[in-house]
Amino acid sequence: MTERKTRKTEKEGTVKRRGSVLWILLRKFLGKRAAVYFGCILLMVVCGSVFQIMVSVTIGGLCDMARQGTAEGLRELLAGNLPVIVFAMAGDLAGTIGYNDEAKRVGTKINNEVFAKALRLPMRFYDTHHSGEFMSKIIWDAGRTCDVFGSRLRRVIMPVLTVGVCVVPMFYLCPPVMAGLFTMSCISLWVHFRMIGPMKRAGKDATQANQKMTESISNMLQGMEVMKMFPVREEIVRRYGQANGQLKEAGRKQADYAAFLRGLNTAFDLLGSFCFLALGIWYIGAYHGDVGSLVSLYLLYGTFNWNFLQIGRYVPDLANCLVNGERVLEFLELEEEPFVYGSGAENGIAAAENTGAEGNTGTCADSAKHGTPAAYLEVRDLTFGYGGAEEKVLEHYSAAFAKGSFVAVTGASGRGKSTLAKLILGFYPPETGDIYLEGQPMGVAGIAAFRDKIAYVPQEPYLYNVSIAENIRYGKPEAGREEIVAAAKAAHAHDFIMKQEHGYDTVAGERGAKLSGGERQRIAIARAVLRDAPILLMDEATSALDNESEQLVQDALRKLKGEKTVIMIAHRPSTIEAADVVVKV
Repeated sequence: MTERKTRKTEKEGTVKRRGSVLWILLRKFLGKRAAVYFGCILLMVVCGSVFQIMVSVTIGGLCDMARQGTAEGLRELLAGNLPVIVFAMAGDLAGTIGYNDEAKRVGTKINNEVFAKALRLPMRFYDTHHSGEFMSKIIWDAGRTCDVFGSRLRRVIMPVLTVGVCVVPMFYLCPPVMAGLFTMSCISLWVHFRMIGPMKRAGKDATQANQKMTESISNMLQGMEVMKMFPVREEIVRRYGQANGQLKEAGRKQADYAAFLRGLNTAFDLLGSFCFLALGIWYIGAYHGDVGSLVSLYLLYGTFNWNFLQIGRYVPDLANCLVNGERVLEFLELEEEPFVYGSGAENGIAAAENTGAEGNTGTCADSAKHGTPAAYLEVRDLTFGYGGAEEKVLEHYSAAFAKGSFVAVTGASGRGKSTLAKLILGFYPPETGDIYLEGQPMGVAGIAAFRDKIAYVPQEPYLYNVSIAENIRYGKPEAGREEIVAAAKAAHAHDFIMKQEHGYDTVAGERGAKLSGGERQRIAIARAVLRDAPILLMDEATSALDNESEQLVQDALRKLKGEKTVIMIAHRPSTIEAADVVVKV
């Protein structure tokens, strides 16, 4: 008894959540346009119902005339009904066009908001979530949420309103017959509602299986070289097959439930016809009812019964889509990358007042004592560990970089060199300490202000599947071709670019697959040079270059000395020797 009560409570809670999800979706994505959206649906319902009612009444009147063998009143019947029928058709068309426009607008808004949200998330989100899960969220969940406004909600609202409009003239035409038909339709609807739970569970299983399949495909595409060289293919195929089997099972359940409901609809439709005939014969015999009213009732019953069945069919479907809508809302409510991290402003001010922090310190030659204005960029008393781990990558670390210097950041693998770069870029919040640029802490100036003054070349540069010129232009979107070529020449990339089939218009391929590792790095360096920021931060940016190319890039970087502050994380002795200053981590 207790278990049954618990299940009932959980079910009621789920219904309430779905209702609140629908309300939040309507308020968030429709807003003030809700009046237009629902107005178009109402116009379609009213005009469609008036059309069905007037056609039924007209045909019923014609049947009475035919039974009586007279055409008296035909002109008045057609003159009174046909204009209303034409007007209803025109109104239904206008409502349909308006509804489609609103539905497409809302769908576009949902996709844009989900995509924009993905760009505003903090870096730790991407570190802890698989790209396949991410793609499933953007494509599958967003698409199903668009379906709520594109069809599912309309397919529930319109039948409910149509039934409400049709039931009045039907009871007027023949109350006893209509009472029997209405009872049968209610039984059909109750059976349909009982299927909401199973169909919702099947929809949730399908969503999870789709996410796992997307993850397997993402693993395959990103790790193709590993798959070909190591015996992991069977495992990837096994995981994909397992997820595909789960999707098949979920799809089979959905198909079985849908087939059951279709069979149920056919059975109730047949029973409704028998019920109508039996009640109609009884009604004519007992009450001497007219055939015309019975014909009009039967024609209206077709519309009434079809819409009644649609309610039972699409309510479970709407509930399935609301599961995805809830996931989208959860995604949109995720914490975004802030202007400053946590109470960064307070931490930054406190750190600015603290000049006696102890810990591992790297110093920049010829810079003034720690904390003085001579340090252009300064990290002070930084402590950081990924995911709040007890073992810290950096612990009370401090370093200062003079303006216009060429600094090599060195240290053993795993000591936090790349982590230091990511902290300077504001990808992660430090647990203690702060970072200063021209004496102003990041906790006060904000992450965006720091990034605007830094051009970054990562250890594994990413190139988009666009032209080489476009990849370089991303450093400065308004740059012209001359500026792009100049940046490429500074990075010693111009010569190999001109050897490509279409020169600067050559498409780099996905992740720059058509270019070598060294060529990708030089394009990334050219992009950073084009940005023309006062600080150039390079994380092992010359590691994939041959000795000659590395020397050329280093020569170009030396020319920037005095103009830009170059910070290069390096392992190569040649890179370290080229620097003016060496800072150890």
